[in-house]
Amino acid sequence: MKTKKIALILLLNLLSLATFADGYQINSQSARQIGMGHVGTAIKLGSESILFNPAGLSYINGTFDASLGVTAIMSKVKYTNTAGTYKAESDNPVGTPIFGYIGYRISPRFVAGIGLTNPGGNNLEWPDNWAGSHIIQNISLASFSLQPTLSYKISENLSVGAGLMINWGNFELSKGILPVGALNNFINLVPSQYQAIITGASNISPMQITLKGDAKTAYGYNIGLMFSPTNKLCLGISYRSKVMMKVEEGSAKITYASTELNQLIDLLAQASASLAGAKVLDGKKVVAELPIPSNLNIGASYKFSDKLLVSGELQYVGWKAYDTLKIEFPELGAAGKQHIPKNFSNSMIYRIGGEYYFSDSFTLRLGFIYDSTPVDKSYYGPETPATNKISITTGFTYKPAKSLAIDFGFQYLNGLKINGKYPTPLGSFDGEYDTRAFLPSLGFHFSF
Repeated sequence: MKTKKIALILLLNLLSLATFADGYQINSQSARQIGMGHVGTAIKLGSESILFNPAGLSYINGTFDASLGVTAIMSKVKYTNTAGTYKAESDNPVGTPIFGYIGYRISPRFVAGIGLTNPGGNNLEWPDNWAGSHIIQNISLASFSLQPTLSYKISENLSVGAGLMINWGNFELSKGILPVGALNNFINLVPSQYQAIITGASNISPMQITLKGDAKTAYGYNIGLMFSPTNKLCLGISYRSKVMMKVEEGSAKITYASTELNQLIDLLAQASASLAGAKVLDGKKVVAELPIPSNLNIGASYKFSDKLLVSGELQYVGWKAYDTLKIEFPELGAAGKQHIPKNFSNSMIYRIGGEYYFSDSFTLRLGFIYDSTPVDKSYYGPETPATNKISITTGFTYKPAKSLAIDFGFQYLNGLKINGKYPTPLGSFDGEYDTRAFLPSLGFHFSF
């Protein structure tokens, strides 16, 4: 009876899949703007205004303006258990979100454009056999947004803009079904020849599940207003709507650490209906939902001189949309439906940045960001460890020709240490998380 109860807990743990938390929204969509804290709501950025504030698109120089580039996200997360006796560190692959924008002037007041960005993404890899492997081993998430945009200049001081967001994406997630050492609970139920296999597997995750799938196309919108009461001061406001990404044709695959463990678990499943039920998930269809949150940006920029521009910005992120994680295995009926509370709260990001024009060919930038976490620490998981984050940024632009600018940006992100708890059917997973990231970015800007 005790063993059946343990197996049932393991099955419930499988269905309670932790997935995405704060950290999957990407705010690195311009090499130039990374250099000055990723501000841009109240700055006339040419085609890059498609993202930051579509009202600014109407102020492109000339007839054609384009910007494209890539950012490398190099991150590490360190975990320490509450007692301080165990440590683990993620070995994350480098993330490479892309960005590209094109603007074309149709008339003196009317400009059209299109942008391609990665509004969300995450690459995180923990050791396969770490203490939290039953919560997460690795995750890869990428979302893309294509944004056709129109902008109209009402006057030299006032403009409006709007864009349609067409989003799609994909994800892959792996985690242990049986936690490290879980087979020890079954050692007295198997023949002696299998007991040595259990003993040898005491420090590994013997059975894991991988979920993956493509999100169907989803839609949202982006609108903005820009007003310049004087030649020195510019005010801007923009809003990007929430987009609900839905995976309707995902799949589940179960793998084992070895052939011997596969045979052992097959044997145990004959005596445990719950463990057999876990094996049934192999090849099953998965349905999941993930919101890309809404963003309200309010900013102001001021030209202190012909050479110095400073901008400040508030970004209000609608993370409350992620109050529940919904994952379903439709073929399992009611037993396969899991609505897991996440209890996210709306959060604020504070930005300030400036740029100094040394010459027509060189501009230097600096910036600062404070990003508050939306996560409830009572539901704090290691899948994308969330914390209040401080970033220092810098960058420059070099113009080798009148129509070409080369932008470089760099961001150092320091996540303030945080202690969190993640409830699982096997007990609370507690500990301290320490996050660091480096984000170099390279872009090219063309106009004529």
